[in-house]
Amino acid sequence: MKADALAKEIHVGQALVRGACPICAVLKDFQSALAEKVQVQADLHLCNFHTWLLARLAPAKGAAAVYLKLLEDAPAVEVEVPGCDFCQRILEQEQVQLGELVKQMQRTMLVQWMKAQGSLCLSHSRKLHDHAPLKMRRLIDEIVERTRAELKQELGDFLEHTKQGDHTGGGILGRAAEFLVSQRGL
Repeated sequence: MKADALAKEIHVGQALVRGACPICAVLKDFQSALAEKVQVQADLHLCNFHTWLLARLAPAKGAAAVYLKLLEDAPAVEVEVPGCDFCQRILEQEQVQLGELVKQMQRTMLVQWMKAQGSLCLSHSRKLHDHAPLKMRRLIDEIVERTRAELKQELGDFLEHTKQGDHTGGGILGRAAEFLVSQRGL
């Protein structure tokens, strides 16, 4: 399965949600689509994470066929482990989506929304710097710093509530983790 076929279904402009990195969101959807549409192919290599992802997300018939092929092809002892095909496709898609976000961020309405509500995880903000023209890098930094300040405030509030035994609002922990290291599994 080609990554390009999946890319047409997923657009970074449609992944804009307050407080979430749109690149992470698109890559998470892309990764799920890879798993759900997996097909048996020669020389398929999967890392530990993506092997387990198939067990969780792929249709049982597709996952069983892939696992059977992997069992038939796997040598008893493998000296050099080849790269994961899913990881490689996700990295390629990440480059496409970073470029797309740079294009989208040239639209005035998107810039205004990103300044007020948009978010980028630290990992994707650094990578976006590499794709963005110099004039756009200040905007990326503003988005990151606003997000950092909001997370610090929300985490501080959450800590205060936990002192009183109130543990509601724990979703902030996931948002902080995403900001620091990207969405889980990416």
